[in-house]
Order: sequence, then C-alpha cells, then structure tokens
Amino acid sequence: MEGLRGGDGNVLQMNRSLKRFARRIILVHLILFLGVIALVIGASHALYLSAHEQAQDESLKQLSLLASQTGSGLRGYYDGIVNDLELFKPRSPDSEDPDSLGADPMKLRPQRTTPPGSLRGRRGGPAPALALPPEVRTLEAALPYQLNRRVSHLFIYPKDGSYTVSITLAEQAGKPDSQDIANSSHDWLEGVDKSDILSLKTVYGPTADPHGYSIIATPIHGSTRDFLLVATVPVRPTAKRFFDEVNQSQDVSAFLLDEEMTVMAASASDQIGGAIDPTISAEINRLTSSNNDSGASPVGKSFTIGTRTLVPSLVAVQQVNVLGKRWYVVLATPLAQVDGVVSNLFKRTLFWAIFVAMSMTAILLSTAIQLIRTRVRAERERHELLEKEVRQAREIQLHWLPRPRTPDGILDIATINQPASRISGDFYNWFELPDGRTAVVIGDVTGHGMAAAFLMATTQLLVRNTLPLTEDPGRCLEEINRQLCTQVFNGQFVTIQILILDPVTGLAQIATAGHPGPLLGTGESFKPLKLEPNLVLGVDRDSTYSTEEFHLAPHTTLLLYTDGVLDVESPTGMRFGIDRLRQSLYGQSAGAEQVIQTVLKQIDAFRGKVPLGDDLTMVAIQLQKAFAPKHPEAQASASEPVTLNAR
Repeated sequence: MEGLRGGDGNVLQMNRSLKRFARRIILVHLILFLGVIALVIGASHALYLSAHEQAQDESLKQLSLLASQTGSGLRGYYDGIVNDLELFKPRSPDSEDPDSLGADPMKLRPQRTTPPGSLRGRRGGPAPALALPPEVRTLEAALPYQLNRRVSHLFIYPKDGSYTVSITLAEQAGKPDSQDIANSSHDWLEGVDKSDILSLKTVYGPTADPHGYSIIATPIHGSTRDFLLVATVPVRPTAKRFFDEVNQSQDVSAFLLDEEMTVMAASASDQIGGAIDPTISAEINRLTSSNNDSGASPVGKSFTIGTRTLVPSLVAVQQVNVLGKRWYVVLATPLAQVDGVVSNLFKRTLFWAIFVAMSMTAILLSTAIQLIRTRVRAERERHELLEKEVRQAREIQLHWLPRPRTPDGILDIATINQPASRISGDFYNWFELPDGRTAVVIGDVTGHGMAAAFLMATTQLLVRNTLPLTEDPGRCLEEINRQLCTQVFNGQFVTIQILILDPVTGLAQIATAGHPGPLLGTGESFKPLKLEPNLVLGVDRDSTYSTEEFHLAPHTTLLLYTDGVLDVESPTGMRFGIDRLRQSLYGQSAGAEQVIQTVLKQIDAFRGKVPLGDDLTMVAIQLQKAFAPKHPEAQASASEPVTLNAR
C-alpha cells in the first residue's frame, strides 16, 4: 500500500507548481505586452494618418492661397497694361464714340531707338514716308513712360501690314526689335479687330536666341486708316517677378499655362513653351470645372510639365482670365515634403511611444518578477511547513517504533523499515505481555501526511492498550476496529497482523486484518502460512476477526512483511512477488538480521535504479532455544507447524 509521501515528492510538486505559475504569469504579461505594443502601434499609425491628413490639408490651403495670390498678381499685372493701353488710346474730339480717335496733349518724351515719324520697311531699310495723324504721334510721349518696365516693345502697326511705326521702349542689343515682333506675329495681328492677347509668341533675335512674349494688341481707328497699338510683355521677367518669390518661400514649382495648356512662364526658364502630359491636364480641368476658378488636390503619381518630370505632388490651380483668355497658374510641391514634416513628427511620436512601451514593459516585467518572487517565497514557506509536518510525522512514527532488540538467546528479532519517501506508512512493534509472551505487530496505513501519521500512532496505541487486556489477537482486532470506526480518518484504513509467541512452549497465536500472511521457515525453505482472510480495520465496525494457533519447532524463522516488498518493480516493470521472496530466503540463516539483509540484497539487485513505489517493511523472528512443547501434537512433528484451532 502507498505510504506517507514527503521530502522529494513535495519538492518536485513545489517545483512543478512554481513552473506552472511562472509560465502563466509570463504568458499573461506577454499578452499584456503585445497588447500594449499593438495599442502603441495602432495609436501611432492613427496619429500618423491624422497628422498626415492635417498637414496635407494645411499644405493644400497654403498652396491654394499662394496660387490665388499669384494669379491675382498676374491678372492685375496684365489688366494694368491693357487698361493703360485703353486709357491712352487716342479719341476723336468730333465723335461721341469713345472708341473714336482723339488727342491727348501730353508731351512726355520717351527713350527710343527709332525717331518719331521715321519709317522702316517690313524687311528692313528705309520705308516710304507715311503721313500719320497727329493724334497718333502723341502716343510717343505718354505710353512709354506709363508702361516702362512692364512691356518691352510698344509700337503702332498699320492694319494693312505695310509698315510699322515704332515708339519702342528701350530695346536691347541682341534681342528682337519691334519689327521682328511685328513680322513674326503678322498673321495674328491682321486678324485682331478688338483688344486681344497672344498668349505666347517665341521670337528669334539677331543672335538666334529664342525670346518669349505675350503680345497685346488694341485697335486704333484713325481718320484715314486703322492701326493697332501693340505692346509686348516679356515672359522671363514676368516669371521672375511672380515666381521667384514663390520659389523662395518653399519648395514649389510654379507654372503659367495658357488656354492650350502650353507653358507661358515657369520658375525654370527652359520650361517655357513646353506642353504638359494628359494626367495633369485632366486634373487641372477637373479642379477648375463646375464654375470653380481654383482648386487643389494631391497627385499620387509622377507627371510631366514641359521637359521636367515632377514627383507625386500637391497641386494647386488658379484660373486667370485676361481679355477673355483662360490661363492657369499651377503650383506643385512634392508630397515628400509633407511626408518629411509628418515623418519628423511621427518619429518623435514613435520615440515617445516606444519609451512608454518600454516603461510599461519594465513595469510589467517588474510586476511579473515580484509576483514570481512572492509565489516562490510562499511556496518556500509552504514547503517549510510541509517539511516541518513531515519531520513531525516521522518523529511520531519513530517514537512508536521499538528500539532494536538485543538477542537474548531465546528470541532473535530484526526489522527494516525503508520508506519510499521520507515518511513511511508502515509500522511495526513488539512488546512483552504480562504473562511473559511476546507480541509482534506489523501494519500498513493508507493515505498521506499528518492524518496517516496520527492514524498509525492511534492504531499503535490501541494495540498496546487493548492486547494486554484481551490477551487474544482476534478480540484485540475487533476492539481496535470498533474504536477506529468511531473516528473520522477521511476514508483511511489499516491492514494489520498481530502475532503472540510463547517462547517457552512454541505456541503462536495470530490474527490478521487484510494483511499478507507471514513466511514460515523450518529448514532451508520458507512457505507462506495460510490464514483466513479478514476485512481491513476502519471499514465495518461489526467485522469479526479470528485467532489462529499453531506450534513452532525450535530454530523456526518467521518473516512478517508488508505488500511493499512484493510490489517492488524491476526496470522492465516486473513485480518482485512472493515466489522471488521465497527463493531469496532459500538456505539456512544464522540469525534474523541475516534474513533481512538477504532479502534486501535480492530486492536491490532486482530493482536496480528504479525507486521504491511503496514503503518496504519486514520483521524477522527466529526461535533460538529448544523447548518442550506442552501439547502432545507438537511432539508428533517437531519440525512442522500444526494449526490447532481458529477462534
């Protein structure tokens, strides 16, 4: 039967419990840590998206405002030139028509390269004289002064295309003159019948360098013929005036597109005259449709304006209307610039998020360590309490076990109690009865812990107090059973065997309660003593137990044992069993101690390194003195035990 367990078993159980607890705590905190990391990543991502959206919206607003301001400046710039041309256009004093010829007596004298009134042919050289109305000649004085630094050329163009009369603002060497512009724009000029503008005209000067101009023409109806008042607005100075400031404010690419989506002006002069790809053209039309003259949106892929390819950008468009022509101011700033601003914010946010996550991880780790340490301390204290309980149980057991008996020449008794752990559930005892006989008791208590130890002590005490009164093993077991059944031992029970031996006559009385019968040796072999089986103690208070008697021959040996001896296992799982126990005892024995040691040697060889599964207890008794039996039956066979009766 299984005995008390302590020591190593408690340590293993404690270690397993601590490992389970540590794994559970670590798993819980790992889940919490992963949850924190997921929360931090999710919050950081949400913050990044929100910041990115806000930064993009803010950039679009700023870009739209900048495009609007630039467009307003350009519209005002061109409207101012047109208004000046209309304002100084000569009017007729005899006509109520405001568009008829007239004269303004302003006599301002501009700088010029061609003397007033001089004529040149279309292909150069002297031109035939042309009688100009006096009201036209007054333009020489007024307009150049008013339009200086805004237009590069100002001249009169006869509608028949025969001659050009120059009132040119300071022309520069190497650049086209008024005649070159008139020659290159002849077809368009001939078709102008009201104030109009030619968005972009590329004119080659004497050095064959291209120069871009916007050409504004206003009709003048003279008394004898019609003229055009023509002004040219150079593209590069215009772009410099309006786009340089834009480029200095931030990384923005600026473009001015005409109605044909051709680049009129750009922050990079080599872009002038270039076209745009359909992607951005469609986006510009979308942003300025539905009666909107402006709009802004992100363009998520690269696009081309002129010869320049722009990366994915935020694009703002402002429509500019000049003399009925729809132009577009386009500003583009790379999305990467917005991403860079947001990325810096995100990096800082991520840094602090990681800091918070690491701090929380440290807190969680510290909490886990403290919990584990607390549990270890608690388990240690519990283990110490168990150790104390085990020591107390062992002390109780040792106090009730008899001290080794010194051979007296009559009876030789040797014992062994080897627990499977630190506490044994087996017990044994011997003591002298008042009439001189010797009582030997062996038993096995089921269960564990202090309850089993107390049940063992209680049983021992009941045997010591009851057997001297009853002087009969069977009646003693009946009384002990009634006493145990009145107590509460949580379903525990006891197997026990009581032997009373008269060393003078060799008479032996024995009663058993669920305990294996002893082995009886009278020579070189041992045979099991067949006893009537009875119920274990502590189950049924009305159980009866019989006492069986037999005579022992001189030098007879008895071996009492618990079932732990038979249940010893080999490395292959085989049981030691009763047959191996008998074989291990074959041969003469010099004493009870030799019997015990012989069995132990065989058991150790049989089990190898396999630990004991149950407590191992044996009591060996040897009669060392010859005696004269009182019963005649014993004289008939002195070498064999004879059972007389069972009561």
